[in-house]
Amino acid sequence: MINILIPLAGKSQFFGEEYPFPKPVIDIAGIPMIQLVLENFLKMKNEKKFIFILKEEDSRQYHIDNVVKLLTNNNCSIVTITGDTKGAACSALMAIDYINNDNELIIANGDQIIDADFDEFIKRFRDRNVDGGVICFESIHPKFSYVKLENDKIIETAEKKPISKNAIAGFYYFKKGSDFVKAAMKSIEDDASVNGLYFIAPTYNYLVLDNKNLEIIKIKNEQYHSFYSPQKIAEYEKFLESKK
Repeated sequence: MINILIPLAGKSQFFGEEYPFPKPVIDIAGIPMIQLVLENFLKMKNEKKFIFILKEEDSRQYHIDNVVKLLTNNNCSIVTITGDTKGAACSALMAIDYINNDNELIIANGDQIIDADFDEFIKRFRDRNVDGGVICFESIHPKFSYVKLENDKIIETAEKKPISKNAIAGFYYFKKGSDFVKAAMKSIEDDASVNGLYFIAPTYNYLVLDNKNLEIIKIKNEQYHSFYSPQKIAEYEKFLESKK
């Protein structure tokens, strides 16, 4: 069983009043963002269960909880939160009752698409018996998180700080969900925050300290599509048009 955790409760700082609906249901080429995000996860043949972190207000006003239930055919658990958390790692820990176990865990951004076979990612991680892994593309921009490698193994991760050209594509794999929980709680205990927020990527540093086997899978830049701003959505819509 693979638990797929998708936090959807973060702030949408780049989307103003011209976007009256929550970010997960903003249209991209006529399709709600979350529907596009889930497509490749739903294609996975591996046994899986979705977990969503939602804002209570989004569920109450816009029924985002119903949306994700319909998209996953009710194969999901929902955790609702009021207000804002101190970052993605804190949001993910709100699902501790579902992920603090020996099941595999994927934590994925809710505003991106990776054009790839996710079952193949999982197979490669399993075949190499990794304890954790991330999907990477090439960049040096400080808006991303990064990994540093030595002999093809992750030896350091950093948030919003280029320490290599291996940027993380918002896809985080843990062989055991409990490893993430332990690392995330330690990062908060150590106040390993960036601009006052706790992110997923730095939790791998605690797995490094535990001598865990951590690797990456590289993808081409054109396989990665982020929707963190209206401009990026427009770019993706143009990309789709160019493929017709």
